[in-house]
Amino acid sequence: MFILISAMCPCECEYLDKIEYWSDEANQLKQYNELSQRLAEIKRLLNVETKNLSSLINKKISAYDARLSARVTGYLGAAVLGLVFGLLVLLDLPVIIHKTRGLFRNIKRRSTAL
Repeated sequence: MFILISAMCPCECEYLDKIEYWSDEANQLKQYNELSQRLAEIKRLLNVETKNLSSLINKKISAYDARLSARVTGYLGAAVLGLVFGLLVLLDLPVIIHKTRGLFRNIKRRSTAL
C-alpha cells in the first residue's frame, strides 16, 4: 500500500497524511455513511408539500384578461357550446314530450286502478 501512496505523492508533503487516510477502506466507509446521513437529513429539511405551492394553486385559477379579443373569444365559445347543447335538447324534445305524456298516462291509469 505504501508503494501506491509513494507513487502518488513521492515527497513528504502535507497531503501524504490525507492520502493515507483516504486509502483506508474503513475511513471511506465511515465517511460515506456520515455523508449519506447528512444527505438524508438535508433532503428531509428541503422536502416541500407540493399541494401548498403557489404555482400549483395558481395553475387552477383563471386569470382575468381585459382584452376585447379574449372576451369575444370567451363569449363566442360559450355561444357555440350553448347552441350545440340547445340543438341536442331541441332535437330530443318530441321524444321527451312523448315519454312524459306516456309516464303521466301510466301514473293516472295506475292511480285509478287502486
